[in-house]
Amino acid sequence: MLAANIRHMTKVAELRNCSRCGNDFHNYGSEGLNRICPSCRKPRTPQKVKDPANLLGLPLTVREKQIVDCVCEAKLNKEIAHQLHLAEGTVKVFMSTIFSKTGVSNRTALAIWALRQSVESEPS
Repeated sequence: MLAANIRHMTKVAELRNCSRCGNDFHNYGSEGLNRICPSCRKPRTPQKVKDPANLLGLPLTVREKQIVDCVCEAKLNKEIAHQLHLAEGTVKVFMSTIFSKTGVSNRTALAIWALRQSVESEPS
């Protein structure tokens, strides 16, 4: 039993090349499955979630404008997703962001907001 414990503590390190960053690192695993160095294995810090109140008044991105145009054409999220080659869930996230940026709470109000923006931007 003691010999097994000593053998476990004295594993030979194998020099490997990280598949993410390309740096060399010492792999102490016997299976050789560890292809990522310890620094790349560290958990990444999560991105901060933007506060919807801080988005109000920010300009819409090109993709958000495309989605607003589709909403003005009375398209459903599923139809928007198909037309813009997005997942339906992605369209829902875009809609939430657009609502926060424009200060509206539903699709009808968004269409009215878009109409007012286009009227205001036309030269007099």
